[in-house]
Amino acid sequence: MDAWFFLARPEAARDVSSSHDLPVAAAAEPLRIEDPSPLAGLANLLGASGRARPLRDATCRSFPVWQMGAELSQRIAALGDAEIDDTAERWQKHDETSLDADSFELAMCLADLREAIRNGDPEDVLFVLLEERPW
Repeated sequence: MDAWFFLARPEAARDVSSSHDLPVAAAAEPLRIEDPSPLAGLANLLGASGRARPLRDATCRSFPVWQMGAELSQRIAALGDAEIDDTAERWQKHDETSLDADSFELAMCLADLREAIRNGDPEDVLFVLLEERPW
């Protein structure tokens, strides 16, 4: 499945049913993941365990959305360049069976997320749409 990271207010995120109706452009290129465990893995690595949780389950009309939480958003925004590389390597090792990405791709994702959070509305929170499409 594709993990689409985006910033929004919770009420706007509830209405996202697919990548075609994200309220804003994606905050980073989507990652290929096998299951949601890498989302919790990232939260754990950054000391925000328990913050990544489903906002809405999948329905017949939509894909699931996970809320990553304001604390995790702040921790990503505070990462320095060296910390991004270190976090990406640890994230890849921690979730290598569920992530279809190398540490470089993860570092790019984290850097994009950091910039989107820093430049975004302070009221917005990081969410992830988990979209499964038959390609």
